[in-house]
Amino acid sequence: MVKSLFVTASAGSGKTFRLTQEVRRHIERDTELVVAATFTRAAAAEMEKRILEAIEKGPECTADKLQLLMRAARVHFSTIDALFLRFLSTESYVPQVADDHEKAIITALADERFFQHPRILADIESIVIAARILHMPLESLIEALDNGKEALEAWDCPEELLDILKGEQGSLMAEYEALQEGVQAVAEETKGTLRSQVVVPLLDPLAEVDLKRALFLKSDLAEVRVAAADRGTTAYATLCELYPAMRRLVARHLINTKRLRSALLKHFIALRSAVVAEQKERLGRLYFDDIPKALIALDGSRSPDRPFFMARLYELGFHRTAHLLLDEFQDTSQIQYDLLRPLIEDILGSVGENAEGERSIFLVGDWKQSIYQWRDAAPDRLRDSIAPAIASGQIAKETLPHNYRSTPLLIEFFNNLVAALFDGTDKVNLQASPKTPKHPYGGLSEVAVITAVCKAEDDPAYERLVATMIQKKEECGCPWGDMSVLCRTNIHMDKAAKMLANVGIPTSGIRGRELLSLREGTALYLSLIALFTGHDGQFIPRALASLGYNEVLKTAITGLSGTIGNATQPHRFASFASALRELTPHFPRVLIETLWDEAERYFDRPDAIDAPAFLRYLLTMSHLITVPEGEHADRVKLATIHGTKGLEFPHVFLFWKEERDRAPEIPHPDDGCPLSLSKNELAFLATGPILGATAIAEAVDAAREEKAEETANLLYVAASRAAQSLTIILRANGEGALKGFSELMLQTAQEDISNAERTAFGWRHDYGPERPRPADYEELAAPDLTGVPPPIDDEEMDPTLRSADIEVGIERGIRIHEALARLTGDGRTILPGILTGEEHTAVERFLDNEKVREILFRPGKVLTEQHLSDTRAFGIVDRLIIAPDRITLIDFKTGRVGHLADKYLAQMIRYRTILQGLFPGRPVECCLMFVDEPQRITMI
Repeated sequence: MVKSLFVTASAGSGKTFRLTQEVRRHIERDTELVVAATFTRAAAAEMEKRILEAIEKGPECTADKLQLLMRAARVHFSTIDALFLRFLSTESYVPQVADDHEKAIITALADERFFQHPRILADIESIVIAARILHMPLESLIEALDNGKEALEAWDCPEELLDILKGEQGSLMAEYEALQEGVQAVAEETKGTLRSQVVVPLLDPLAEVDLKRALFLKSDLAEVRVAAADRGTTAYATLCELYPAMRRLVARHLINTKRLRSALLKHFIALRSAVVAEQKERLGRLYFDDIPKALIALDGSRSPDRPFFMARLYELGFHRTAHLLLDEFQDTSQIQYDLLRPLIEDILGSVGENAEGERSIFLVGDWKQSIYQWRDAAPDRLRDSIAPAIASGQIAKETLPHNYRSTPLLIEFFNNLVAALFDGTDKVNLQASPKTPKHPYGGLSEVAVITAVCKAEDDPAYERLVATMIQKKEECGCPWGDMSVLCRTNIHMDKAAKMLANVGIPTSGIRGRELLSLREGTALYLSLIALFTGHDGQFIPRALASLGYNEVLKTAITGLSGTIGNATQPHRFASFASALRELTPHFPRVLIETLWDEAERYFDRPDAIDAPAFLRYLLTMSHLITVPEGEHADRVKLATIHGTKGLEFPHVFLFWKEERDRAPEIPHPDDGCPLSLSKNELAFLATGPILGATAIAEAVDAAREEKAEETANLLYVAASRAAQSLTIILRANGEGALKGFSELMLQTAQEDISNAERTAFGWRHDYGPERPRPADYEELAAPDLTGVPPPIDDEEMDPTLRSADIEVGIERGIRIHEALARLTGDGRTILPGILTGEEHTAVERFLDNEKVREILFRPGKVLTEQHLSDTRAFGIVDRLIIAPDRITLIDFKTGRVGHLADKYLAQMIRYRTILQGLFPGRPVECCLMFVDEPQRITMI
């Protein structure tokens, strides 16, 4: 029997370890299907890696370990998005899923084409009218669409509503102007307060009514202070009669204007979605959030049992799921849970009131870390969904009590912060230091909350951030790579990067640095321009020299340009990849791989042109193309708080600026139309000028509380990323005053922390000598390829698998591939001058194998380094033999990697699918051939 659990796992509490324990326990039961869905691919890979390591280090005998490994291989590890993609894959055709990088590029391309779209051009007059109503320039329309995307997409807006609202707008203005005629008729008879506080505001055009005026907060003119003599006049009596109706019209106009704004945005967001959809279809891609929508559409959104969706699970065998594990449960979206609910209820049907059964549900998460409501995460609805099973005892609750990430000092500060942020809720789960830390505590641990006084600009706060980081480096001697700056918005992050750059502090994003921000990246880009556009001239050599490159690179480009010039045009991916291979000795491998990946993406597009067009595209999209860096590269990490979920850093600097007190959008109580209201507009509606106005104001208050709860979660996530020290920079006003969460953080920093020394801004404790951290990053410098790898014995570990010789191994593989590519026609021997002695020996040994020769020299037309693609997939194969009776595809692998043959199967199947489409009716054989292990041949 197995217990079903909901595990509350606060930051650093060993959630992955607990998940791994649970899966490890399940694989001991031979026949059961285990599905473990995580929030990120990295988490899924980490869990699988830990389980395999645990089996390897276990006490079992070799035979039992092998059996456990086979059972572990049957566990379905994936993200929840990938799991749903698997369910959708029973369709005859499913486009490839765009990763975050491709998604950003697709969005950028769609935005670029938005105003050139035929439907937009045909409706340009409406756009101008919309911009006028929305009080925004045309170029801000896309930003407005992005800001309100979720609320607008959730609103089912009838097509005719826009015209109805426009008509209503005109009617309201006409009614108001008619009443204004009455005001105007008595205006000359008024004076003093009656004139300035009543008549003047009522004569403003309806669209320009200033709700800041106290007048409109009064339900009756009797509440307005005017002279006693004026109250007895005919003008006063007329105004008292006109005012209530005018006030109602102001309220109706306000609501109608907000609804009209949303209807206009809904109209344009539909057009923008169409442009994005066209771009996705053109590239054969879909987004992850398209997948659950497509699955929901199988049965319709109102189907509780989801029969068609469940049929997918049966078809793929997932109905046999005995144990379902969901990671980061608090961030599961409502649509994802709706899809999984039938399976969850099916499993719980076999679970008793003691939470035990033959099947089980394992949910792990932390309500304090739910920060993805903007992605449709619905923590409150998730609580309600699992509450009955918890109340009945079918799901037991467990809490992980220890924090293995942070020092005891930081843990105590986090506890104080949690108590302040979540007082009176079930989120107050306090943590303790483990008896046996994951890593021995060492070094200076500190928490500091620092106020920076700012007037109109934020610069003093950023300057204080930079000064504090410099001071931290001087005091602790920690490298820049141990520090991270976390911000609420991308704007804050960019400003922090600029300030750090001004004083020479190197920075990097979590995803790495922009390709063209690197000296080496710019030099590689210029080299490719020289090769493919003919713009060598004088500028590029001078530019490369100024970047520190000598005549060696110039000579290589000159020689390569002749080869490129003689190649068949247009130059597409094969030519571009060939150029990258030739430039590999002069640039870091990570740059070559980044450009290679971008080129593959580009040339897979049906509208791809040639290499020069790709280079123009590369320049346009350069801000989206980043070069990955190792975790410990000596650069300050910059990130938004949302981007650091699941990560940790030794020294965290949190830049915190309170957001403006904007009212959150709320749905209209009648039809769900999103309403965006200002503080003054809400104050007006709260007085109840029309029926339902008070309910709208109350709904905004509830939404504001929900927003504040999400902000509290965001703050907790940011602070708890710190392992060694936490420094919070608060932006105060010109008088040094703080409000909201800033004030709360400052107060929390004043609370006592045991075994710590009080400082001017918080607390610190020295835990003794700190162990140095290993460097696991690659410096961006070109590899030294002057040497030749020494001959190796057959039993020696292959140099391509030793990290110190990875670059040499890559070059060795390139040379061997080039030599084998020349084996065409009748030529069956290796030409001299291409390979080193050791390489020549290895290739001759490979070609001496009888089975190798039988496959390699089959009759037919031979193509080498052949680019294969269709509208959905692409690739380059080493050797292709086209014969009337069959097609043979050969892929060479160098190094002793035969044991990894399974890793290449998906690639080979993809190639075979392309070839089957190109040569219908002919059998296609795919062969993996391992040059350094001739006896290993994998046929597919």
